[in-house]
Parts: sequence; C-alpha cells; structure tokens
Amino acid sequence: MNKHLTHLILVALLLPGFGCAPSTLNTAEKGGKSALEARQIYDLVSGNTMQLTAYDFSGQLYFQSDGRLAGHDFHNQRDSGSWDISAENRLCLKFALWYYGDLKCYSLVPAQANDTYSFFAPNGAAYYTGSLQPGDVAGLTEQIQKQVKSEKPRRYLREEFASGTTKAAAEAEPAKQASPQPQTSTGNDGQLSGATAATTVRRLARNCPGCNLAGADLKEIELVNANLAGADLSRADLRYSNLRRANLAGADLSNARLTYANLPGADMRGCNLRNADLSGANLLLADLTGADLTGANMSNAHIENTKGIEK
Repeated sequence: MNKHLTHLILVALLLPGFGCAPSTLNTAEKGGKSALEARQIYDLVSGNTMQLTAYDFSGQLYFQSDGRLAGHDFHNQRDSGSWDISAENRLCLKFALWYYGDLKCYSLVPAQANDTYSFFAPNGAAYYTGSLQPGDVAGLTEQIQKQVKSEKPRRYLREEFASGTTKAAAEAEPAKQASPQPQTSTGNDGQLSGATAATTVRRLARNCPGCNLAGADLKEIELVNANLAGADLSRADLRYSNLRRANLAGADLSNARLTYANLPGADMRGCNLRNADLSGANLLLADLTGADLTGANMSNAHIENTKGIEK
C-alpha cells in the first residue's frame, strides 16, 4: 500500500472525532453544530497551530498573527503563504506552491472532541479535520522569517492614482520612453510578428495559439489557463509569470527566460525548451512529455509529480 495513504489512514484513525465527522456542512448544522463566526476563527487560529488531515494532506500549519502562514506535511515538504478571514466567516488559506497557489476558504465547525474542528469547503463538502495545538509547536516561525527575508519590496500605485498623485507615474514614464518598443505589426496570416508593443502583447497573450511572440516582454504577466499552444515564445521574458494550467503544448520556448515562473499543471507536451532558463520555476504537476530540454537550466526548479522529466 502507498506509504502516504497508509499514514493518512493511521492519522485518521488516531485523530479524535475523525471517523464520525459530518460529511457536509448541512449535516453538521442539522446535528446542532454551528459554524464559527469570523472573530471566533481569529481567536482560535491566530498565533496557533492546526494539525490538519484530509484525503490528500496530513500536516501542520502555523497561523502567525500578522497573516503569514507556514506549513509542513508528514513527508517534511514545506511551504509558506498567507491566511485571512472572509466576510462569509470562512478561514482562507493561500500557499505559494501547494494547491497550485489557489485561495482556499473553509467554514469551521467544532467536532465532538475538544479542540477539534471540521473544515467545510464553500460548496458544503467536508475537507479537513483539524486539531488545535497552542502556539508554534512545530517551530514554523523560522520558516516564515526566511520567507520574509526572501521577499522583494514592491511599490503599489493604486492609492496614489486614486488620490490624484501622479508623481510615481511621471517618474515611471521616462523609463518607458528610454527603451521604446516598435508598434505591433500583423502578418497576412493574422499572427503577431516582430517585437510587439508591450500592452498589446500582454493582452493578446491570454489567448493566442500559434502566435509569434518571439522575444516578447511578458515578465510577471498573469496567464492563468492561457491558450498559447504552438506559439513562438523563443527568447521571451517570462520571469515570475503566472502560467498555471496554461496550454503551451508544442510551443517554442527555446532560450526563453522562465526564472521563477509559476507553471503548475501547465500542458507543455512537445515544447521546445532548448537552453531555456527554468531555474526556480514551479513545475508541480506540469506535463513535459516529449519536451526538448537540451541545455535547459532546471536548477532549484520544483518538479514534484512533473510528468516527462527524469528525476
């Protein structure tokens, strides 16, 4: 039997209240249990640890009071992220890598055993069983501190624009003018060609199968579920881009810069990745079957459960 599955079964049997937990939120409410309100959730988890068990996860999460989150599972895999509480009285978790980095929110209902809670997804289905452990019992604060040190400072402009302050925009404009981009050109076949204007490229790249985006500046772009099958992305700058579950089948990514790109679940079958820089990239559950990785830099890339890569 799979060792991970065996462990989950053992934890499930040993964790108080797991076997008799209600399967839906509606069932729990009919049984006289009420979901915790927002303030109750905060008082429960802030500064404490939850040992969570689900069909696909078993581990501990530490909820630092400033909204930062760190966790480790029972295979000693680690991740960090953030937590918050929604207006719908749900505890929301967002990891850097786990669960593709998606935001997951849960209603919490007290279980029969003391300090044990059932976690229900927004559709009412039961997910985790959690056992409260006061404080940072797993020593995950150090993991959060490492995350903070590695974060790059960012400046956000929404408030400045909303207040009418345009200094930041004025300062940014000369930098854009210093390296002008040629205007977008379109060939007879309707494909983009040449070094296209950044704004147009970023808009079209969300759904542009077969397009010529060679050398395009797509740094930090959001391309979740984008369709770029067969596109020419050779020499493109895709550093820190979010290509989660994107269709890149057959795309030319030779010499592309994909440093720290987020590619979990991406379809990259048959891609040309010759000499591409994938250092630090997240390729969790991506499919690289048949991809050409000759000369590709895969240092520090996350390749857990990645298909088509020899580990």
